[in-house]
Amino acid sequence: MATSIVAYLLSRSAFVGIHVVYLYWLNFIFNDPFGVGGNTMDAREILPYGECTHFDPGAFVANIGSFLIFSVPHSLLARTAVKKRLGLYNKPYERPLFAFMSPITWFLSIHTWTPFDNCARFDITNISAAQVLVFGGIFLLANLYLLGLLYTLPDHILGTSHYKYCEGEKHAHKLLTNFPYNLVRHPSSASFLWMYWALPAYTGNHLQLAALWTIYIIPATLLFEEGGLRGPTGEFGEAYEEYASKVNAFTPSKYSIATIFGCPMGIKANGKSA
Repeated sequence: MATSIVAYLLSRSAFVGIHVVYLYWLNFIFNDPFGVGGNTMDAREILPYGECTHFDPGAFVANIGSFLIFSVPHSLLARTAVKKRLGLYNKPYERPLFAFMSPITWFLSIHTWTPFDNCARFDITNISAAQVLVFGGIFLLANLYLLGLLYTLPDHILGTSHYKYCEGEKHAHKLLTNFPYNLVRHPSSASFLWMYWALPAYTGNHLQLAALWTIYIIPATLLFEEGGLRGPTGEFGEAYEEYASKVNAFTPSKYSIATIFGCPMGIKANGKSA
């Protein structure tokens, strides 16, 4: 009973927390355009050329540490061996706890960010119409895609129904190949990659932030996460191999585009619901 209550509260708190931190993150990468407050990606005060600092090595290294606040626990708590060691594996609160921790560590990584370059600052009010159409369009689509994942699959992301599980009760995971997994194999990771690189800032601070997320996402996803899903020893085996042959990890494939426009090609799921 107690674990069910914990699982219920954690998953609902995670839902609220993700929205709060997501708004904080948007304000952060847009450099607080409305003066709301909070941390910003670029320095608030830009100094004249000759007085400004193009590269502060201390801040640069500190930012790596800030990013590790999110990436290390996020990766560790996703590993089965770690969850078993901590006594979390197959508990009703296993997924809700992971979902609850993610926005907290994400917020801390953002809030402790220190701009290493105070010579340039991204100003969203000072971009061209072409940038708004191209970059803004990509950024908006990525935002909608990310939110679509959260709202269409809340149980998959947050474990919203896990409070109904009994202690030690095993539940087989499902290979999801419908929206949003019919566009790319890793919707949340792809969305952040698209948003970070579509943001028309390209200041030194922006490039470090985008690079850190890219260096983390691609190996963590393709090597560690997919390593436990595909191949003869993977959770979904041949079914995932077939899925991966048609749907790319981070960018839409011909199959994905054909499916969106009503020309689907089947994917076997070996009895797993898609």
